[in-house]
Amino acid sequence: MKRGIDVSDNQGVINWSRVKAAGVEFAVLRSTRGSGKTDYQFVNNVKGCRDNGIPFDVYKYTYALDENAAKEEMKLVCELLKANNICCTVWFDIEEKKLRALGKDAITKIVKAAETVADQYGYPFGIYCNKDWYDNVIDTKAFDNAFWIARYPSKKKMTLSQLPGDDNKPQVTQELFGWQYSSNGIVDGINKEVDMDVIYQESSSSTAGNGALVKANPYREPAYTLYRGRMAMQQEHVKWLQYYLVEGGYLATTYRSGSKNKNSIDGKFGERTEKAVEMFQLKHPGSYSTKKPDKRVGPATKKLLREGK
Repeated sequence: MKRGIDVSDNQGVINWSRVKAAGVEFAVLRSTRGSGKTDYQFVNNVKGCRDNGIPFDVYKYTYALDENAAKEEMKLVCELLKANNICCTVWFDIEEKKLRALGKDAITKIVKAAETVADQYGYPFGIYCNKDWYDNVIDTKAFDNAFWIARYPSKKKMTLSQLPGDDNKPQVTQELFGWQYSSNGIVDGINKEVDMDVIYQESSSSTAGNGALVKANPYREPAYTLYRGRMAMQQEHVKWLQYYLVEGGYLATTYRSGSKNKNSIDGKFGERTEKAVEMFQLKHPGSYSTKKPDKRVGPATKKLLREGK
């Protein structure tokens, strides 16, 4: 568990060294404004996080009311991340009133359209909403993404030392990335009130001491064994595997489907991914205990993948 904040240019210029000293361990930065322009403090906030070793993700508050608009929004975000050499999760913020009025089916299509673009660029994709939206507005059964949920047990101003009790922790059926528990946070180094978060999952971004981005697997590692045909595997976890297979040269970056080239990191454990696992295991006999490669990604195989051997 980490103590986190999420910020935008609404907080003005942030003194990130003081924020770090205050105890902030994670940040989520607004990427683009409603106009599509880059958040006015985005570059400064990225630099502040990198310089002070604070891992971060980004979020996009969506105003999209149809699939094409969602795709355009996400394309701008992904291009921004690419231009700044950022490898992290994009959190799609759904709370706009006009979006709510469209209904579950339309909302599902809009979110899925945005996710498609993030997948094409190779960025992990998560969903932010408040507990009311989760319970009453979106079709939760349509998504296996991690969720970042807002739920405020108190309207009082809060400091980093004042963590909420677990009795108010949002309950979701998917992975819970984080809980935004206050919009009235007080943090040294920030001159205005700020959103406060408890982060439950490990960051998908990584920073080095010199502020340069370290290329790391942007997807979350599964705690279970992956293999073709297994039920209920999360796409995020299969992408974790595919990322390493692509980096190691066992899986091509793209593949041909009809007349289009598609990203091999698609979260689907099919024949191509299984063959790549077999190739990896043939080169690494210590990754399996059977006579032949078992094509199962258990603890031994995952360890060797992480080590890049």
